[in-house]
Amino acid sequence: MKKTMTLRNVLSVSNKAVLTVLLLSTISIGVMAQRNLDPKTLEAIKIRKIGFLTDQLNLTPAEAEKFWPLYNELEKKKIALENKKRELEELVTEPKPGLTAADYRKLAIELATTHVTEGKLIEEYNLKMMDVIPAEKVVRIYASERKFRTTLMREFRKNQQDKKESETK
Repeated sequence: MKKTMTLRNVLSVSNKAVLTVLLLSTISIGVMAQRNLDPKTLEAIKIRKIGFLTDQLNLTPAEAEKFWPLYNELEKKKIALENKKRELEELVTEPKPGLTAADYRKLAIELATTHVTEGKLIEEYNLKMMDVIPAEKVVRIYASERKFRTTLMREFRKNQQDKKESETK
């Protein structure tokens, strides 16, 4: 029997591709910021990100009203998962005496499960967001987040370079 590509199949394949790219490229600004930045700086980044994404996605006020609660909910859950992954990874970064092969096996399974959970979470919210904004805008979220991170990192590097230059003068 020949399988025809229905819109549902195409969307499913497309969603999986987007999720794969997202999982490979996602670094949560919140997680990075929580480690090194004071609350005022973290809040300033969050405000800039909201403005940046709203502009990039060209959200209408009605779309923004429905989109942001979902997006913020997703970010909060992603941060919790990132924290869990970091805690698990730290167990092997600084090995504890007495960890057995069984302990490492359990840890490996737990890490993989956390990644799977993250993928399922993104898939769930991807569908939820398509209920409140057009699918085209949902797809643009991923590129816009990457663009925001890149912009932020460039600014950070420039500020670090400027700081070094002013210190050497």
